[in-house]
Amino acid sequence: MDVLGSASQVLLNLSLTQKREQTDIRALASGLRVSSAVNDPSGYGIAQRLQTQVNGFQQAVQNVQTANNALAVANGALTTITLILQRIRSLVVESRSDLNSSTDLANIQAEISQLLLEVNRISSNTSFNGLDLLNGQFQTTPPYSPVSGNGYGFGGYQVTSPIPSPSGAVPSTNVVNADGLGNPGPLVTLAGSGVTVPGNFIPSLVVFQVISYSANAIDPDTGINVGPGVLVHIQAYSNNPAFGAAPLYEDTQAVPVNSGQLLGIPIQVPSAYGNPSPQNLIIINLANLTSQDVGATIAFETVNPPAQPPAGAGPLYVQDGPQEGQTTAISLPGVSTNDLNISDISVLAPQTVNIFNQVTGQSSSNSIPAADAEIRVDSAITAVTQAQAQIGAQMVSLNYDANNANTAAVNLTASVSSIQDANIGATVTDLTQQRILTQIGTSVLAQMQVSATQITALMLNGIGIGVGAGAAPIA
Repeated sequence: MDVLGSASQVLLNLSLTQKREQTDIRALASGLRVSSAVNDPSGYGIAQRLQTQVNGFQQAVQNVQTANNALAVANGALTTITLILQRIRSLVVESRSDLNSSTDLANIQAEISQLLLEVNRISSNTSFNGLDLLNGQFQTTPPYSPVSGNGYGFGGYQVTSPIPSPSGAVPSTNVVNADGLGNPGPLVTLAGSGVTVPGNFIPSLVVFQVISYSANAIDPDTGINVGPGVLVHIQAYSNNPAFGAAPLYEDTQAVPVNSGQLLGIPIQVPSAYGNPSPQNLIIINLANLTSQDVGATIAFETVNPPAQPPAGAGPLYVQDGPQEGQTTAISLPGVSTNDLNISDISVLAPQTVNIFNQVTGQSSSNSIPAADAEIRVDSAITAVTQAQAQIGAQMVSLNYDANNANTAAVNLTASVSSIQDANIGATVTDLTQQRILTQIGTSVLAQMQVSATQITALMLNGIGIGVGAGAAPIA
């Protein structure tokens, strides 16, 4: 009987069973079937690669949340600026009443000026984690322009005239025979797109009105008698220092009636502050005029191109995916009063200047400055609300990125789990089986030890060797 050989086989099986039992215990303790490359080399490598992507997606979600927080800060500041602009507009509307005294207007202007300072303070001080958000350094999209809706360019656009037309048959902005062929049309149209020469242009509010007719109309500037004609009064307003000696430019010109359209007329103000030549306000086409057109009035707001982003401006990049290059660009506007074109608005009654750059007196009304202020504040409100819409759209886009990253992370985590995680039910069952086998193997070894002792005793007795002192021979 090969007792020793059998015992070795039992010990080998018992060792394998105990190793498997230890593996099951580790799996149950950690919850992992594959905790190292020893357990499953290929599975471990796949699981680690998938886990890398899971970690990337989870960090991308965190990046998106941080970016949304920054955008929320910017949006909150823009909301405050919008409220300030609404207050400024209310003050401008309040000022458009001849019942206000000069002291009243000065008080209104003082509040407007202080509110403009607050807009600039918010623009320069709104920051997130040390980054200034609204100073234009992260602006990549063209700023809002009332001329083109969104883009760069000089130009003008028609606005409601601050000077009401007298009641009569002539519409406020139209003449009865604009083209000389019997067709009505606007008193003034912009030449082409209204674009003027850059570098020789001043933003302003320009108002045209046909004020009278005479069979012998004399031009006030030249003294020339043009015969039957109308007097066209032109008023232009700007607080730009290069505009001239006073903010309100006024000129009256005699225009012959039924002389056809006058095309490509540059409306200019005299040179000032060392400018070598007159400054363009707007280039227009003047309609064919008749005596029936007295009272026709039309107005245009001319604008500079919106402030371009500063040199070196670029978007904020946020990585919203697990791989290199998976980024989203965030654009944030500049919203200073210069960016919004409202830095020099005023509701005070202005001094006037003539074609020779001579101050001619104080205007009795603030209607034109207040109209200019209201128009520009309206454009500023539109610009800020469009910026808020853009920020909101970016937040929506980032949230979709976060949702997508979360979904991908969940699915990849499930894939990692299917590779690494232990099957608890099967592992418990296997552990129970291995423990039973261990108990059986241990019991077998114990029985084999007893059997070996008995066999040894039989053998010794058989050859006459007593098992113990004084032991009797076995019969």
